[in-house]
Amino acid sequence: MTEHESVRAMLALAAAGALEPKEQRRVDEHARECDLCRKDLETWAAYAQGLRKQPQPSVPAGLAQRTQALILQHHAGTADRRRHEWFLAALALFGWGAGWAFWTLIRAITGGSLNVFGINLVSGLTWSLVSMVMTWMTAATAALMLGRRREMRRIL
Repeated sequence: MTEHESVRAMLALAAAGALEPKEQRRVDEHARECDLCRKDLETWAAYAQGLRKQPQPSVPAGLAQRTQALILQHHAGTADRRRHEWFLAALALFGWGAGWAFWTLIRAITGGSLNVFGINLVSGLTWSLVSMVMTWMTAATAALMLGRRREMRRIL
């Protein structure tokens, strides 16, 4: 990038007074020698002067407090969600352990064979498939219930 191009990129900032003194001197020196940059700098300066005359928006009362309250509320919600996630993970682990213990108990009581309609219900494969189907059905029901609860909160 040439000196001319780099100075042209800084003209708007120079007109607004947003450059450091060293860069401002560099732009001013270049503008004294380059008619095109001087005219553009004057145009940008007129824009900057016009913007300074415009009324400045005021910050609404209590904006910082409301923003802080929203951030704290969001963090509290995040902590609650994390706690719920751990609780659900513990429930899933408990459910798996209870299912395994129940399967072991039933196998011990029945001697490893509980046939219904010619299917051994306590074989590892059958028990796993039935457990998986029941788990997915329970998860789907829970998801529907949670979604319904969220909808009800939005309505209220």
